[in-house]
Amino acid sequence: MKSEKLEALKELAYKILSNNRLTGTKESKRVQRLIEDFLEENSCPYKKESFSTRAYIPEKALIEVEGKKIQGVAFLGSKSVEIKGFVKRDYVEGDIALIPDLTKEKALEAQQKGATAIITYDNNLKDFIYGPYMGVDIPILSLKREDIKSVEDFNIKLYISSSEKSVEGENLIMEVGKGPIIYLVAHKDTVHESYGAISNGIGFLLLLFLFQEIRDNYKVPYRLRFLITEARELGLKGASFHVERGLKHAFYCINLEGIGWHNPCVIYEDMIGYNGERINEMFYKHLRDLRVNIDFCRARERDGDHIPFKEKGLQSLFLSSHPFTIRYTQYDLYDAINWDVVVMWYEVILSFLRRFHKL
Repeated sequence: MKSEKLEALKELAYKILSNNRLTGTKESKRVQRLIEDFLEENSCPYKKESFSTRAYIPEKALIEVEGKKIQGVAFLGSKSVEIKGFVKRDYVEGDIALIPDLTKEKALEAQQKGATAIITYDNNLKDFIYGPYMGVDIPILSLKREDIKSVEDFNIKLYISSSEKSVEGENLIMEVGKGPIIYLVAHKDTVHESYGAISNGIGFLLLLFLFQEIRDNYKVPYRLRFLITEARELGLKGASFHVERGLKHAFYCINLEGIGWHNPCVIYEDMIGYNGERINEMFYKHLRDLRVNIDFCRARERDGDHIPFKEKGLQSLFLSSHPFTIRYTQYDLYDAINWDVVVMWYEVILSFLRRFHKL
């Protein structure tokens, strides 16, 4: 990546990634305008794909225990509730489940076992987790790690106040080339109260710069479709909406999510199983040819916008960071970005797309 292009990326990143981008908010719409301005200023053609969904957006959460009030943060999708219950790690039906480092699989298991709510916390960090929609109907609340000792094995009252909202989202689509389609996907939205510089600001910004570079300088014997999605944190809504409209002549999906942090990796197995064997082998060969060392990891707690594509039979490649300890926290800021890693990803992905048909 040339120095002037890197400076342009940093400048745009600073403008955009200093905003919370929860789908439907004023900040999200402002960021959408900044992205469109960039595309128009650089004469990059694009299309918009509008959709709507409904979501529960939490506003306030707390716990009362032994006359003490403890502040919490509810996950997206948690409804307004007032629940009394006993907090246990080894919970049974009717208990409030205490689950550190919550994953969607653990949340679904707790709901199936009859837990009335879930309390979670981060084992590695002291602060709140601002969690996405986990696909369950029971409320989820995050506490600071230091407050766990005050609720574990206690009877508590748990309060959450949320608003059910109709949320408008817009995907952005850019294309270059003709022929069989390779998708490059990244989401632009964040969870509430988070700037999401790495999850997933750098991912969608790289799509803008990759598209610009390929459109201006290269010819490829296939069609590259760049899809910047909305409402990933509300349950992969933007990607699912796009996929439901049809994937004719599409064969591959490359998802950029959580890149720009230490620990760059390719996640070859995620929440719903193995990703595309052929495209992962191609990427491995490409890395070997470049003599670039990126780990291939199993991360069965992770999902992403490639999932709806994978479920329709597309070969998927999941580019990320693992472990990614600051994900869904207020530490995911512009200053946390590792620009050397960003440049590495840009060069690796660009060269992979240029020689895709030769691997």
